[in-house]
Amino acid sequence: MSISNEKILDLKPLEVFLAVMSCGSITGAARMVGCSQPAATRHVRDLEAAVGFQLFHRNGPRISATERGMRFHEEASRIVSGMQQIRSRANAIRDGLEPSLDIAATPTMAGGLVGAALARINADLPYIIDTQTQNAEHVVRSLIMRTAHVGLSAFPLDYAGLDMHVVCESECVAVVAADGPFGAHDVLELEVLKSVRMATVANIYRLRNVIDEALAAAHVVPVAEYSTNSSLNAVMAARSGLGVSIVDPVTAYGIPVEGTRIVRLATRIPYVWGLFTTSGRIVTPVIAEFIDAFEAVCRDIVPGSAVHVARTAAGAKRISDLSRE
Repeated sequence: MSISNEKILDLKPLEVFLAVMSCGSITGAARMVGCSQPAATRHVRDLEAAVGFQLFHRNGPRISATERGMRFHEEASRIVSGMQQIRSRANAIRDGLEPSLDIAATPTMAGGLVGAALARINADLPYIIDTQTQNAEHVVRSLIMRTAHVGLSAFPLDYAGLDMHVVCESECVAVVAADGPFGAHDVLELEVLKSVRMATVANIYRLRNVIDEALAAAHVVPVAEYSTNSSLNAVMAARSGLGVSIVDPVTAYGIPVEGTRIVRLATRIPYVWGLFTTSGRIVTPVIAEFIDAFEAVCRDIVPGSAVHVARTAAGAKRISDLSRE
């Protein structure tokens, strides 16, 4: 159904809608955005009229999102966030400041590397730094849609439309409870997973696929599993004594968890990640500094990692080779 009028262009109804989604009531949303309850109700009804579908189910004072309302929430969040960024960037430009550095990163990259890289260039950072955590597919989308300056993700990646600046190679590790049965080990064989639960990521199209290939080659079927969408969750499970975590090295070394120990695996399970921009994007001084800082922290944080930079002939060749693997 087409939008029936232009009221959707007014941000206030969108802000009220997001507030209702956040706190679960019109009254609470009104307090959150600083308007009266009747005004908040009117904004929601105006927005429903504008989009042409019902956003909420109403049962007296209780309110819950419809299926379409849930789907619309992501779009509304993106629009309001974008407008807020425009205001902030305009203020920075007005005040003569570097407007922003916008980073799209997977949770692993954001948690393990972004903060450390930014800290290395602290004195020259722009007024606004915005890091959005997304899955790898959405990181690429953010770059292509020009809503982010740089992207950080593990491989595999679709190289179409991307310029790779830094690519790193390392290998997965085991994370165990420091006071547990494997806390004193320097190396772990995959064979241990025949007697202890494996905690790891669940996405079979990314890192989990490589882990499963290594297990199959070693003829190891874990006795039990704990699957999650976050490597950090797997590490926390290992700390609690649930089992042995098999995770990427960026999470293990970049987000150290007290009470755990990182143990090398006897079987190599490769892990590759990198920093990229949209093809043809102008690399501003701020972006160039971030690229250099990212290269440095990858070397510092992940021991033994092989770091390749596109500005060298050898680095460019290795990056090209990795893109075909």
